[in-house]
Amino acid sequence: MNAQAERVVESYRHRAAWMRAEARPTTPHLLSKALDGATHVTEFPCGAGHFLNSYAKAGVRVRLVDASWPMLTAATHHARETGVVELALGCHFLHQLPDLSEEDLVVVPNAALNQLTAQTTLPDVLTLLRRAVRPGTRLLLQHLTVDMLGCGFYTPTLADGHQIRDHRFRAPDGQEVTRYRRQHHTHDRSQVRIEFTYTSPGQVDHTTHVNLALPSAAEIETALTNTGWTTTHTHTRSGFREVLATARGSR
Repeated sequence: MNAQAERVVESYRHRAAWMRAEARPTTPHLLSKALDGATHVTEFPCGAGHFLNSYAKAGVRVRLVDASWPMLTAATHHARETGVVELALGCHFLHQLPDLSEEDLVVVPNAALNQLTAQTTLPDVLTLLRRAVRPGTRLLLQHLTVDMLGCGFYTPTLADGHQIRDHRFRAPDGQEVTRYRRQHHTHDRSQVRIEFTYTSPGQVDHTTHVNLALPSAAEIETALTNTGWTTTHTHTRSGFREVLATARGSR
């Protein structure tokens, strides 16, 4: 088992209760194209569920996969509220992905690829995803690259070590939570460690960390090609690069 992946999952236990309130997901421009003709969709890792409204509108069967049970619990409530017609759950790490041969589309949302590749090499991540699906399955990646402008939780131009207040939200218990963040890059800027500190009146501050790999777009395209995927569309939106690819050949 990947010890770093286990630490990441444990770090989300505290945040799961308010993840939906904290999250500010950007629906991918390519999602509607990816959903066209699909009947079975998997989101991995799903967190509290990123694009459930879109899946519900498309009327697809949804499988939510994450290594955190607290996150899956939050995602289940979210799916019910959005009206997802048919829901399946799976608590799995990347290396334990179940057979996804029934899926038409696998969505890796919100820089999850960057987090996964900070724990496991990019080719290994894409290989494991390819082994789980059948030829013809689509893969939608929403990721950060080393040369992009950043997004709501990462600012490339922010000086390392400088803390900023970047988000304020209301937790389910009614408490107002303020999030501060600072970041530290490796010397070659191929990875970044982001520190989030949450403060709430009368509560002890809580700090957690996220490590993200920052591959270039060219590195991702090469890795996709070498691991059995063919890119069909790309797009850039709100600081994220989107890639829609199709599994080719045999597993």
